[in-house]
Amino acid sequence: MTDTKLILFTGFLGSGKTSLLLKCAKYLAWNKKKCAIIINEIGEIGIDNLQMKKLGYDVWELFGGCICCTMAISLEETIQQLMANYEIEYILMEPSGAADPTNLYQPLLHSGFTAAQINNIFIMDPTRVEMFEAVLEPYLQSAIPLANRAVINKIDLASAEEMKKSNQIIKKYNEKVPIFEINLNELTENQIEQLLN
Repeated sequence: MTDTKLILFTGFLGSGKTSLLLKCAKYLAWNKKKCAIIINEIGEIGIDNLQMKKLGYDVWELFGGCICCTMAISLEETIQQLMANYEIEYILMEPSGAADPTNLYQPLLHSGFTAAQINNIFIMDPTRVEMFEAVLEPYLQSAIPLANRAVINKIDLASAEEMKKSNQIIKKYNEKVPIFEINLNELTENQIEQLLN
């Protein structure tokens, strides 16, 4: 068992996972917390990773597929290397937006984390809520129940009906999860603190 806190940023492609992860990393760095970032990319080049490296963050990339299926063993090895070689207080992890996060938990538990140490922040894009419900219901069914926090992003772009529908979908699959309605471009330190703890 480890004392390191693990923060997962889950949600479908384009929901704002990378933006939220970066803001949380900056907040932790500002507060002198040691953190590592693990990003999963599907493809050859990780654009987000390049951006983070330019900002001075250590990023462990996992290429060649989904972090929570084909790369599960590599994920365990990555975490074990991090824990063995660095004193880390937080690991911030962004699985691919096409990945089912339920499959992440087994390698994370094998890596020494307990379920209680995993803070899963699910991020919803309300401007695409109709598409999510019509096409991605299996993803929502598996991802939302795992969330410890839910963020509805892009509130400045969403209609009242889209916001209402987003809340309903989150509550349908996880009625107890706290929901934060946020514009990530205007995220406050207090909101970050609430999401991380």
